[in-house]
Amino acid sequence: MGQDRRLRVRDAEPTASVSPTSTVAVTKSPIPAATSPGEAPPPAPAPARAPAGTTPQAPKITIKPVAASIAKPVAATGPAGSGRAVSGCGNPNGSKVLLTFDDGGPAAPAILSILDRYNIKARWFPTGQWAGSNRPFVARLLGDGQMLGNHTYSHPQMLSSLGTAELQRQVNLGYHPTNVFRFPYGASDAGSMALVTGMGYSICGWSIDTLDWSGNPAATIADIVTSQARPGSVVLMHLSFQSDVDALPGIIDNLRARALI
Repeated sequence: MGQDRRLRVRDAEPTASVSPTSTVAVTKSPIPAATSPGEAPPPAPAPARAPAGTTPQAPKITIKPVAASIAKPVAATGPAGSGRAVSGCGNPNGSKVLLTFDDGGPAAPAILSILDRYNIKARWFPTGQWAGSNRPFVARLLGDGQMLGNHTYSHPQMLSSLGTAELQRQVNLGYHPTNVFRFPYGASDAGSMALVTGMGYSICGWSIDTLDWSGNPAATIADIVTSQARPGSVVLMHLSFQSDVDALPGIIDNLRARALI
C-alpha cells in the first residue's frame, strides 16, 4: 500500500460484496486528475526525437514517494483461492485474466515496462494523492493505453463512520478517468457502497490475492496466480513490491500459454 513496504491489509469484501454479481463493481464520478476537482487528466507527453544515429528511448520518469496510511487488516475480499470470474472491473475480455495494480510506489515503472514488453493492458488503481504527485507517469499510462480506476484520494477504509462529506471528498479527489472504483482494503459497508455506486461507479474487487504485502516472494506470488487463474479472474497486486515485478514475467508466460491473457 503505497510506496514503502508496509503491512498491507487485505481488502475487505464490500458489504455489497465482491461476488460475481455485485462485489467487484464500484461506480465513480468523473473528475479528471487527482488533486483538484475541476482539473482535467494530464495529456500524454509527446515523444522526444532521438539524435540521428541513436536509438530512441522512453523518457526517464522519476516516481515520487507519497506516504500512505496503514490500517488494521479486515476480512478478505473473496473466498481464498477461488479465482472466480469478477465483474465490474471493465475487463475488455471476460474470458481472460485481468491483472490489477493498486496504490502507487517505486515498482510502477518496472511493472509498466514488463506489460509493454508483452503488450498487455492492466487496470491500475493509483490513489489520487500518488497520481497527483506523479503526473508524468500517469500521463504515460494513459498514452500507453493502460486502464485506470479510482482508488480514493488517500486510501482510507471507506466506512460510513468517516461521514458522508469525507466519503464524497475521497471519491471526488481520487483519480478517476473512468467509472471503475476499488475500495481501499476492499473495505466498505452499506452506506459507503450506496454512496459510491450512486456516484456512477462500478466496483472492482478481485478473486486472486497475491498477498504481496505480506512479504510473499516472487515464486509464491507466481504460484498463487497460476494455480488459481481461470477465465475472468481478477488478480490483485501492488505498485510497491519488487516481488511483483520479479513474478510478472513467469505469470504472464504461464497464462499466455493457457490462452488466459
